[in-house]
Amino acid sequence: MEIVDQIVLENSSFVPLIVKDYLQKDTYLKDFVSQWHETNGLEKAIQNKVFDSSKRQLLVQHLRTQYQTAGITLAENSLVQTNLNALLGLQTFTITTGHQLSLFGGTLFMSYKILSAIKLALELNNRFPQNQFVPVLWLASEDHDFDEIKTSHLFGKNITWTKDSESMATGKISLQDIAETVDAIGQLLGDKEQASFWFNQIREAYLREGNLGEATLRFYHQLFEAFGLLILDPNAKELKKALIPVMKADLLRQETFAVQQVSDKVLETRYKLQINARPCNFFYIDERSVRKMIKKNDAGGFSWGDTDKHWSAQEMEDMINQYPERFSPNVNVRPVYQEMILPNLAYFGGPAEVAYWLQLKSVFDHFQVTFPLVGLRYMNVIVPQNLQDKVVKLGLTLADLLLSESALTEKYLKQVQGISISEKFESILNSMQDLVDNAKQLDVNLGKEMLEFKLQSKEFFKGKSGAFKKAAALQEEAQLEKLLKLRARLFPSGILQERIETLMQQEASLNKAILESLLQQVQVFSGKMDITLS
Repeated sequence: MEIVDQIVLENSSFVPLIVKDYLQKDTYLKDFVSQWHETNGLEKAIQNKVFDSSKRQLLVQHLRTQYQTAGITLAENSLVQTNLNALLGLQTFTITTGHQLSLFGGTLFMSYKILSAIKLALELNNRFPQNQFVPVLWLASEDHDFDEIKTSHLFGKNITWTKDSESMATGKISLQDIAETVDAIGQLLGDKEQASFWFNQIREAYLREGNLGEATLRFYHQLFEAFGLLILDPNAKELKKALIPVMKADLLRQETFAVQQVSDKVLETRYKLQINARPCNFFYIDERSVRKMIKKNDAGGFSWGDTDKHWSAQEMEDMINQYPERFSPNVNVRPVYQEMILPNLAYFGGPAEVAYWLQLKSVFDHFQVTFPLVGLRYMNVIVPQNLQDKVVKLGLTLADLLLSESALTEKYLKQVQGISISEKFESILNSMQDLVDNAKQLDVNLGKEMLEFKLQSKEFFKGKSGAFKKAAALQEEAQLEKLLKLRARLFPSGILQERIETLMQQEASLNKAILESLLQQVQVFSGKMDITLS
């Protein structure tokens, strides 16, 4: 693996404006961050982070029980066990990322998120040897959107676990009928050594008794065990007890809504917001593990989604006290829950995640929870050698392939024609303006006539520019078709590679493991997207 080019994300279309401003340390965002997108501020964060022994013991006990329940035995000398034990120490902190329970490892960006957390933990362990830093993967096992996770994309085909999830928290979905989906993966993977490795890993994780949450834990443990990754499923009563005060403040008094509305009004004057402030920010999970949003009704009570189940305010408070495990935070409050139960310093997310985390600083402040460093995860495009060779023959670079189709087309046509049609028109109009200025000095009326002629010419050019571009494109039709096909290799199904292709596909195609190589090239907080030659 070799990095052959990089895209500066501040100058790209791959991140929203709020993230671009964050990367540039725009002072407009100074009240919405705890520290900027760099390692330097973490020394102060280490000094200020307080996470007492009782919380650590509770967390470690939960993790141990969770691994045992999933059928995982940790060797005493394993890095995972070492990191687990280290969490009991007051000088140990976590670096976290998280995601839904996407099947079979999810898409490439999921691996990039995890590698970002691992890499920062490694760097901090070297920089601050008096402390210890542990990477953590947070499993969003309570999310009920099964449609978002049920499909895996492999070699241009979609493999879907066809199942009625009945709006259950996905972590509780039974594995009983997943064998057919696993077999479909095996048929596509082939029989090369690395493909067989993946198929065996999948079978070991998913073709066992239990639920999707346990299978996902087993799978990621197998894949990242050597890197010491700890995997946390936070859907547990003993952990959610810490969230009881927030549950009451949010549901009974709508405090989250009130606070977030104020900060969102400031942000929305400049940015398109990623998430909306909501009066109630918790779902209720019933005894069947069905998860639906809690809604405040006009009578001061609460209803459960679109069902006929209702509670009074007093009944709601009583349930929060007695059954905190039945309450599941939405996107507006989940980050607060995370930081309450982990000794965490930084969270890595994709562009959309970073955008919504920046909306939540005021909510953290309101609940007196420390807001972490929010890191933009590693971003990367993996390109085979033969694709690079073809692009070079067309006189372009791999970075050019990441332009939009229209921008790429225009750049190629400009290259073969020497100058773009629009630039030619602009050059002519500039020359005409010189004539207008000279005419004005000689005779006002002559100047007016020349200006009118220039404006008429501008309208003519404007009307003909499309025809010129179409004719130029037609002349280069064969080459443009080749070029756009090459671009489609990086945008399968019209989506950037890392959002649809999988690590499984990359490793099966190359017939080798690439996680270690990818980890070596990860540069946290670089603000760039790598283009990697496989």
